Amino acid sequence: MSLLPGIGLVILIMILAGFVAYVGDRVGHQVGRRRLTLFGLRPKYTSTIVAVGTGMVIALAVTLIALLLSNEVRTAFFRLDQLNARINALQTQALEQSSELDKTRNGTLAVPNRQLIANIAGTLDPTAPEDAQIRRLSAFFDETVRLANEQLTKPPYLLKTYTSKSSDSDIQDLLKKDVETIDGDAIARAGSGHPPVVLILPVAAQNLFRGDRITFYLSSYADRKLASAGEVLASVSAEGGSPLNLTPLITNASIALARRGMPPPFLQSAGYNAPQVQSVIAQLQRSRGKFRVLAKASFDLYPHSGGVVYDFSMQPVHT
Repeated sequence: MSLLPGIGLVILIMILAGFVAYVGDRVGHQVGRRRLTLFGLRPKYTSTIVAVGTGMVIALAVTLIALLLSNEVRTAFFRLDQLNARINALQTQALEQSSELDKTRNGTLAVPNRQLIANIAGTLDPTAPEDAQIRRLSAFFDETVRLANEQLTKPPYLLKTYTSKSSDSDIQDLLKKDVETIDGDAIARAGSGHPPVVLILPVAAQNLFRGDRITFYLSSYADRKLASAGEVLASVSAEGGSPLNLTPLITNASIALARRGMPPPFLQSAGYNAPQVQSVIAQLQRSRGKFRVLAKASFDLYPHSGGVVYDFSMQPVHT
């Protein structure tokens, strides 16, 4: 079916070109017969000009029709360079992603992007003096480097040592900017209230493969309550007597918490109440009708909770 528009366009162009050629032939015939002249030229030259002009009109008509009826033709005429540049960029990106995927499949991925670079967390009080915050952040930075080098330079990670220290001038500049950003964000979120303490986590700045040098940045999260115990975080529809797939439900609950400010590394290993899962699955198998399966917070959740556990329940949908 997708060939029909193209075939129709070709037929239309052929008909129009034939019509223009016919008109040109008749005009040329009349010019020769009546021995007409153009610009004072001899009749045979005038006839040649008419024939050439007819060919030019055909070419122009075909081009204009193609431009009017086909977006692809307009792209080829006016944006071909941009299109080629875009294609080249996408091909390069695809090759890079393919290479990265091959490395991952070969088991050389050491630390995924935005995952914890070291098993450590720190806190920062946005209301404390800036110098005190920078000192605290500097000590946290150096401890992160020590732990990361101690763990990630050995098998199975085999990353290269991180050599910078918090006392380096460029690192100090980065830490000062981090403090300014953290304080500004915390005060803006707090409004007229007291800014909450901020949780600091060191996370990978990119996918790190074996042989890469350790790189990381400090990610901050306002340490406030994100969900109360028993609060519904997500729900999915379910049909009684049908199997239950909890993956979309857990994914949606994790997305909801991430939007509220839960650190993504803590959502990667979310737990769940296994007895409740078994109970909901068994109850759904025995039931008939439509239901909503709910994912809830097992306890009050803060960024400093360090992990997430979900409870589950189901309720009938009344129609």
